[in-house]
Amino acid sequence: MNREEPWRHESFGRAWLRRAVTVPCYSAAALGLLILTPALLPVLLATGVVLRRGLVFVRCLVLANVYFLAELGGILVSGYLWLRHSGWRRSPSEAYLAANFQLQARWARVIFAGARWSFGLRVQVEGTDQVPPGPVIILGRHASPLDNLVPAVFAAARHRLRLRWVINRWLLRDPCLDIVGNRLPNVFVETGSQEPRGQSARVHALASGLREDEGVLIFPEGALFSPGRLARARAKQAESGAPLPVYRHVLPPRGGAVLAALAALPGADVVVCAHRGLDAAADYRSLLSGGLVGREVLIDFRRIARADVPALPEDQLRWLSGVWAELDAWIDAGAEPPQTE
Repeated sequence: MNREEPWRHESFGRAWLRRAVTVPCYSAAALGLLILTPALLPVLLATGVVLRRGLVFVRCLVLANVYFLAELGGILVSGYLWLRHSGWRRSPSEAYLAANFQLQARWARVIFAGARWSFGLRVQVEGTDQVPPGPVIILGRHASPLDNLVPAVFAAARHRLRLRWVINRWLLRDPCLDIVGNRLPNVFVETGSQEPRGQSARVHALASGLREDEGVLIFPEGALFSPGRLARARAKQAESGAPLPVYRHVLPPRGGAVLAALAALPGADVVVCAHRGLDAAADYRSLLSGGLVGREVLIDFRRIARADVPALPEDQLRWLSGVWAELDAWIDAGAEPPQTE
């Protein structure tokens, strides 16, 4: 794969200047946290008792250990893969790309499993059989840092589907996502970019020519859901006078990346990845409050045939708004209990 591919938008030097900071910091955090955990455990346990939070602080410590150790392991394995497969070559081998796809999927599984175990999540899922075959466009709800992992865990890893991600540049602060994510075909976008057409062109290039074992993953909301963001979106909607649905649990979807992917893949179906329950971990404060402990998490994949997607861009925008309105109603009303995974 040529490194001059049109979805790439960053120089080699800039990327490694960032990694010169993030890689040592995350590695030190992993080792330091592991060493300090025996001393921190009784302190956090006592704090939880005093504040009547139970074991929530201990659970957060366990998850932090899993996360940072997954980061450290991913950094080390990524270095090994670079040496083994001559990753410095201008056109990396298929074996090198396949190994990095596999590393990406394993990293996601480890972190999600850590959250599931440490917080006692009861995860139920349905519709994973509707994800393959590709090429497919996956649209995901974005209400928690954990939901970034859901398609990778339940779609990519389970069905060996290679996902190309359209993801926020802010996540480049995570060294594993940065290193491995930039080896693979992914687009890191800037929310509120001054060049939305340029970003759409990169997404179009990313989605073009997908194979039957590939898909492109997009989070149309463009940012984590929060009541504040929803209020601002409603105010902007009122100013524009646009006749859009009134959402309660999701942000109005942005059409740029979705329309670009639809244009690049005129025959691809769409899969909507919905979930309810992970919004209890919307941020670190939510985690520390204990709202995620013992939570029932419902995950649902629903495939939409391309014949049911309008052909014209303006109609596709209305269709996307309607799909997100259905997702909002599903979150609000609940769903039939899926089969436990």
